[in-house]
Amino acid sequence: MKLTIERKLILNDGHLIPQLGLGVWQSRAGATCEAAVLAALEAGYRHIDTAAMYGNEESVGVAIRRSGIPRESIFVTTKLWNSDHGNPERALDTSLRKLKMDYVDLYLIHYPVRERRQSWNALEMLKAKGKAHSIGVSNFTIRHLTELLAETKTIPAVNQVEFHPYLYQRDLLEFCAGKGIVVEAYSPLTKGEKLNDPKLVAIAKKYSQAGSQPTASRSRLPFADKLSRRSETKSTAQILIRWALQRGLAVIPKSANRRRIFENADVFDFEITPGDMEILDRFNEDLRTCWDPTNAP
Repeated sequence: MKLTIERKLILNDGHLIPQLGLGVWQSRAGATCEAAVLAALEAGYRHIDTAAMYGNEESVGVAIRRSGIPRESIFVTTKLWNSDHGNPERALDTSLRKLKMDYVDLYLIHYPVRERRQSWNALEMLKAKGKAHSIGVSNFTIRHLTELLAETKTIPAVNQVEFHPYLYQRDLLEFCAGKGIVVEAYSPLTKGEKLNDPKLVAIAKKYSQAGSQPTASRSRLPFADKLSRRSETKSTAQILIRWALQRGLAVIPKSANRRRIFENADVFDFEITPGDMEILDRFNEDLRTCWDPTNAP
């Protein structure tokens, strides 16, 4: 199936998640976050990922309302923070009040704290009440998922984890695929740590768009009229995003920079060859730029 910015993945509960989204972790609440979300929606994103811990849920809600795009056309994720496991429903109600929404499309347990199994029962109830259309987890390893699945009939719709060629969690991806769990990649750009890696730069140089007019696929993008002719190469960031998309992941690159938000969405006019995908797969060095949940209880 040809990848486009409109592509959605089917979750195990029947709901659809746009494959490309905007992450707003560390996007400052207020004008900065609002501008980022508005830019993403203008560029054609229809998936915004926030969390109670980020402190910018209110800004996400403001931007979505300002966009004029119907709420039902935008997939919104937020998360249950570690200190809120005593009352997950109250935590979600607080998030909904800040977002000024009646529901979120996806509610995640943010980290596998000790109370995670009891909280999962609460999330099942929140789904039944319609406050969250889908429920899932974040930063769960195979061990955490195995423990959870042994105690519930509700399989998480999503497991959101750090994922990129330098942290190619092949075993986790295969495990989740076998259970019908969509893997969602946060920090797909390695928080910038590997964008200048010579190996990655060499791959990017193969996908030159020098002097080319927008392709037919690009011209169908919502922001096509805002794209100038591409020069030099596809960026290393675009290669990392495209790799994740071709691996079947949902992907939520974070940026508050308008130009980069548009650039991160300009990944649908080329395809990484199978040979280059295999080369990228071999970049793995178990690099974690965020949490390491492997030792979580």
